[in-house]
Amino acid sequence: MKAGAPCRKDSLHMMKKKGSFLSKLLLTYSIAALLPLFCITAVLFRLKWNATKQEMQSAVDYTGELLGVQLESIRNTMSFISLDLLSNEKFLTAAKGLNDSESSAYENANNYSTLARAISSYSYSSSSYRIVFFSDEGYFMTNEGYNRQYNYAYRLPQGSLEAFDWINTARTNYGKEILLPVSDVSVPNVDTESFSLVRSVRSPGRVIGFLAVQLTGENLTQLLETGGLYDIEMMLLCDDKVLYQSSRFPGAKGGAADPDALRETLKDEYLVSVSRPQNSPLCVVTIASKNNILHKNWEDFAITGVTGFSVAILTFLVICVFAHMMSSPLTLFTKKMQDTTVQNLSEDSLEISRVPFREIQILYAEFSKMRRRLDVMIENEITLKTLQSKERLSYLQAQINPHFLHNTLNIIGIMGADVGDDRIYDSCQMLSQVLKYAITEKESSFATFEEELENTERYLQLMKLRFEDKLTFKIECDEEIRRQKTLRIILQPFVENIFEHAFDPSHTQLAIEIWGCVRNGCWYISIHDNGAGMPEDALLKMKEDIHEMLQEAAALRAPLRENANIGIKNTLVRMSLYYGNDFRYTINNAAAGGFIVTLEGKVGESFEQSEI
Repeated sequence: MKAGAPCRKDSLHMMKKKGSFLSKLLLTYSIAALLPLFCITAVLFRLKWNATKQEMQSAVDYTGELLGVQLESIRNTMSFISLDLLSNEKFLTAAKGLNDSESSAYENANNYSTLARAISSYSYSSSSYRIVFFSDEGYFMTNEGYNRQYNYAYRLPQGSLEAFDWINTARTNYGKEILLPVSDVSVPNVDTESFSLVRSVRSPGRVIGFLAVQLTGENLTQLLETGGLYDIEMMLLCDDKVLYQSSRFPGAKGGAADPDALRETLKDEYLVSVSRPQNSPLCVVTIASKNNILHKNWEDFAITGVTGFSVAILTFLVICVFAHMMSSPLTLFTKKMQDTTVQNLSEDSLEISRVPFREIQILYAEFSKMRRRLDVMIENEITLKTLQSKERLSYLQAQINPHFLHNTLNIIGIMGADVGDDRIYDSCQMLSQVLKYAITEKESSFATFEEELENTERYLQLMKLRFEDKLTFKIECDEEIRRQKTLRIILQPFVENIFEHAFDPSHTQLAIEIWGCVRNGCWYISIHDNGAGMPEDALLKMKEDIHEMLQEAAALRAPLRENANIGIKNTLVRMSLYYGNDFRYTINNAAAGGFIVTLEGKVGESFEQSEI
């Protein structure tokens, strides 16, 4: 402890000096990078502001001119339609007759039909222009739906014309056209938004009706939303009277407005354009907020940011060159830590003497000590696990191995032969071979599937001596699986289990089939019979016991308790320990009857390659 104290003091002192160096480094970076970055950003922002302002002003001017041309064209079209109808002699004659008090009802009906046909000759569905005619007497007709909704008998409600101020003007302006503000209450019986041109229909000396031509529908919507792409607001005027004003256009809605005065009022906050079509009473005022310019500059500011960031990166790279001498030892140390694995814990390739800083030398030394301690601990743990696994498998093998002496069976077999009973002799000889295969030393606890199948066949021949014609069996396995290494006594316990449950009053014949093969790098063994199978409750209990035993084996806990079906259970535990996660099995009663067991493992791999 005392010896290490000066080292720690030296470390703290050097860390303080390092912190002072970092402070100077950060100050240098701020002066060298942030100041140029700020200047470049300001210059580029100003250039971008001017470019965007010019672009927006061009868009405002173009939108105003475009709207002016479109509106003038629409006005001329509506004016032409109204004049074309008024120049139609039949139209005027019918209008006069409809308002003549001396005309009969029949004549008035014909006059109404003539007017309706003339108006409907301009199809509303194809032109988007609605035409409406009405008179003081209450007659009303429109080209919308070819006037099917109205007829000669229909009359406007009394006094309904008094709600429209423009009618009084139309009575006294000798049939001149009047442009009405965009509204949904421009004329009687019309409640959709429209841009309207109206005029009176006159007979010499008096007004005989009123004619309105209206732009409606999608054409009107598209016209009024022309500036939406650039967030441009608009105001439409006719002889300084406001016909339309978009929702975000500043100032009070409707009334009168002077375009030149508007320009002076709005120029501080908006980009303004005033467009007047030639020889037209119309005037279009379009504006765009200067805040939009700022907004667009911020959206496009990524270019400026990238430029400034590049300058900062270049400066940072220069600083990194000077910082390399300090950071390289730590980088090397970090790489050594990342490359450390269980396999190279014992290797110590760190050259402490070449490290220029005392603090990092201490880290290197302590890290080397930690690697050596970890290597010893892991080696001890592996040794312990290996011993536990060997002990576990040895214990399970001992539970299955029978404790009989095959020499005694040989003597009994010879005695049977002496008295002429060959069945006794054959039985003892086969049982002796089975026991000789089962009673092996710990060092010989492995076998091939060929040896396992031969031992199982001898056991089945022994059982056939007992059951005679009641038992038949067939073993079919590929040569490749017969050569595979496995544990000893893994097939016989499953065959023994068959005889415990095979026979009952309805199952007096027993056929056993064993087959095996190798596919896709795995070996497969199936043991199947046609007997009675296990009772479902016993099968379920055995599966639960096997699952519990496998969990205990995986945890390397205390030896398992003895219980029913210990042969099958211990065999599955042994195979699970030997093959590890590559081992799989199924135990079930077959749907067609009998008991079926399938075993599967990976070719050439085991839980532990050395003998357990």
